[in-house]
Amino acid sequence: MDEYLAYVSKIENLKDDIKKSLDFVKWKKYVKKDSTVFLKPNFTYPYYKEGITTSPELLKYLLEILKDRADNVFLGESDGGNHSFTANESLEGHQMPEICRDTGVEMVNLSNIESKFVEDNINGKNVKVQLPKLLIEDVDCFISVPVLKVHVMTQVTLSMKNLWGCYPDTMRGLYHKNLSEKLTLITKVLNPKLVVMDGIYALDGHGPMYGEPKRLDLILSSNNPVVIDSLGANMMGIPIKKAEHVIVAEKEGLGTTNLNNVTINDDWTRFKMQFSVNKTVIDSLSTLLFKSETIAKLVMNSPVTPLIYGCAKFLRNPKEKEVVSEMERYYK
Repeated sequence: MDEYLAYVSKIENLKDDIKKSLDFVKWKKYVKKDSTVFLKPNFTYPYYKEGITTSPELLKYLLEILKDRADNVFLGESDGGNHSFTANESLEGHQMPEICRDTGVEMVNLSNIESKFVEDNINGKNVKVQLPKLLIEDVDCFISVPVLKVHVMTQVTLSMKNLWGCYPDTMRGLYHKNLSEKLTLITKVLNPKLVVMDGIYALDGHGPMYGEPKRLDLILSSNNPVVIDSLGANMMGIPIKKAEHVIVAEKEGLGTTNLNNVTINDDWTRFKMQFSVNKTVIDSLSTLLFKSETIAKLVMNSPVTPLIYGCAKFLRNPKEKEVVSEMERYYK
């Protein structure tokens, strides 16, 4: 078993600090000249939003570093949930066509390539997920590049939750039941060897698509997704026991949440904050969609969906209305 390594520091020079963080977690052990490397950013919005999506500048420097060592580097994302926007729109909104062209990286729309279903028993539950064959069969080193932020349903959305975006079906919201086990299965199958977390801005109060962005100028890295999710949650003051998917992954043997068993470059408690997770009325009602696929289908994909969404608009707060309006603009 690899030694658990994690890195956190203030950013002084972004490219240099990315390189330092990668060196600390021994990235060259996982990335060779003939390696096929895949980067999964968090593009949960159709364009860059501070604290919500991964910084294009961070991705540019990270891709440059990787391409100096590996010949085959891919970056990809799948379509936004519930037909909100396409992967191509989010990739373009984050300047990825230009950045990938300039760095010699291949850009991939995960919703447009061949996929297959994978099943396993996780935590005593039989679960099934859909994943692109490219990620399962051809990638030597998968790298998750999430943002440091909270999430109203899963408490945190860090390296593991970022992998849900590899599920290529735009209607993946129909399959949130047993999400913790499904995220664990995806993590087990894709086996991220490295995580580089964008802490330039972090998101407090609400997530994943809006909240209060906080300028932190932090970079985090690890050679294990469970480790860095535990570190990120602890830094935000979110009890890791509330992030059920991380706990399930630990039980599955995918990593540790005990930071005493991790070699960290610095005293992480120097960076500790107190973030919060604030649910709205819509969030509380949406919890039902995470418990029942029947209810999820009724709400999101049935003849009464327009009626339900029409009623919901009266319960939305201004931020929710802003997000819905933006998504409708892209969907149209």
